[in-house]
This record gives sequence, C-alpha cells and structure tokens, in this order.
Amino acid sequence: MLDENGFATIADVYRSLAPEEKAVFIIRHSEREDDVAIETELTANGVKMAQDLGATLKSDEEFSYITSGFVRTNETANNISKGRGEASLPKLITNYDITGNWFLKISADSLAQYATKFNMKGSSVELMAHWAYEGGYPDVLYELSPRAEEFMQKVILKNLSKWKRVSIMVSHDIFVMPLAVFGSNKKVALKYHEDYHWINYIAGLAIIIGTDNSMRYVPVKGAASGVIDYLAIFMDGRRSSRSP
Repeated sequence: MLDENGFATIADVYRSLAPEEKAVFIIRHSEREDDVAIETELTANGVKMAQDLGATLKSDEEFSYITSGFVRTNETANNISKGRGEASLPKLITNYDITGNWFLKISADSLAQYATKFNMKGSSVELMAHWAYEGGYPDVLYELSPRAEEFMQKVILKNLSKWKRVSIMVSHDIFVMPLAVFGSNKKVALKYHEDYHWINYIAGLAIIIGTDNSMRYVPVKGAASGVIDYLAIFMDGRRSSRSP
C-alpha cells in the first residue's frame, strides 16, 4: 500500500475506510505561484493537480473542507471539490490552528533567520527536517510528538463531530511535513537535511478515527509522489544548462 517513500494514495485510503470510521486528510496545498503571501494563488498546474485528485475521490458522499484561509488553500479545496463533481462550491471551514505556526514558538520569518546561525543553506526547511527526525532546537520549536498529539486532541477530536465522515484539511508544508513524520514514526522519506526530500504538494497525513476515538495514521499523496526531490531537480537543471 505504501510506496518507496512511505506514502499511500489518498484515493486508496479513502476506498479502504470502514463504514464506521471517520477520516481527516491533512494535505499541503496544491502548486502555487512563486510567492508565500496570503493572497498567492495556485498555478494552472496546481489547479489541475487539485482537480485530478478530486476526480479520484468521486462518490455520493459529502466531504467537509477545512483550510487555513489562505487563497491557495481555499483554491485547493474548491478545486478538489470541483474534481469530485460536486454541484456547488463547498462551504469552507477556516481553522487558524493550521496556518503553519502550530509547531513554531517564533514566526516563520524568524525561524529562517535562526537557521542562518547554523549555516543551513536550506534555511527553515532544513532546520525543520533536522528537528522532526533528530529533535533539538527547543527555544524555537515544540517537541514533535507531544505537540502533534495535542493537535489531535485539541483540534481533530474537538471538532470531529462538526465535520462530515470524511474531511479534507488543506494547510502548508511547515505544518504538514512534521505531521507526516510523526504519523509514520519517522519512516516517511522527508529528510531534507540528508537527501533534499521535502513534502510535495497535495501530500500529507490521513488520520483515521475509530468509533472509540482511537487513531491510526497513514502518510498520503495526491499526486504521483509524496516527495519533492530537490537534489534531482537541481541536477536536472545543471544538465539542461550544459546542453548545446
């Protein structure tokens, strides 16, 4: 069920749910334009990615859609809904706990500045990958497992009764990546600090909840891969630049 990087497809997990189970799929937004502002939109490819994911989730079942309120997370949710063939745009639920700051004790901008102290070329991305797998940095980041467990209790279980049996929660990489590491017991291949792997667009973690509120986790992907391999992209770019 899991691929070589430790991800299952969202569609496979959805189809495997027992009737009495509930699921929350927490994913990174789809491909965005080259900016990180609140109003940054999806690229044309990002729209297609989200709609293609939705097409794999077609059913008569209504979903809940929870977003961080950023334009790109809203557009991702709307286009997944469109791909599913839903008759009208869904009523999006905004949750400010998933804006990306849940694991941070300081702002994202400050975290990037903090990473420069350690000469991390990957900035906060490299720092967060090292923290998620190796721990440390208690002055700027919460301890992964207790903080993730707190999210499950204070956000997921607290709100679960308000949501449909299946929910799509659309957030950001610095929130989704740690959750995927946590949910996989650090088995998922997102070690940017070692091999430049980072969480892909529309990838993340499925939280499957039983009738007794027990939870199990499955890292999931909505595209061909759950991983962006930045080293491969860099090497391809170098080869292209050398071509006659």
